[in-house]
Amino acid sequence: MLKLQSIIKFLLITFAVVIAFLIIDRFQIYLLTGINAQSSENLLASYIYLPHGLRVLVAIVLGPLSFVGLLLAHLITGYNAIQSINSLVILSSILSSIAPYLSIYIIYKKFNLKIFEIRLDKIIALSLLSAFFNSFFSVSSRLIFNFYETKIFTIQFFQFFIGDVLGVCFLFFLIIILNILKKILIKTKQ
Repeated sequence: MLKLQSIIKFLLITFAVVIAFLIIDRFQIYLLTGINAQSSENLLASYIYLPHGLRVLVAIVLGPLSFVGLLLAHLITGYNAIQSINSLVILSSILSSIAPYLSIYIIYKKFNLKIFEIRLDKIIALSLLSAFFNSFFSVSSRLIFNFYETKIFTIQFFQFFIGDVLGVCFLFFLIIILNILKKILIKTKQ
């Protein structure tokens, strides 16, 4: 029975992560096309990339159980962006899925975190480190497969880096605001 519960938990987490990532991705695309900030859906760097914020949040909260969900979500969004599953999509999906877990491991020396271990300074460090890894992996994989017409590593790297950091900060800021509002609502009801 315990094994069945573990399998069900894994499948629910995987499904929830995929759905949440796809919703955030669609929201990101809606915002960017709404303000005419980006023509390509996912393959160009965004200056606020909300899916990376969700990637880090999911890795922190759900731990390694969320890896498969993130990987599937990346594969789906990669396919949606270029209408193909190719080596670039597979490699960049794997590397983008690894980035937050690698960052968590470097900072915490473990993958499963307890709620008391999550502090603002660690979130900032995770934001910067995971954005660095993801930016490096994303630009490198695109250069390997000649995705860019020009070989301008630094410009694309910094666009990815800034977007990823701001995406993490935006989502965590939103969570803090929602938590404050929740506390205010609870106090007003008493």
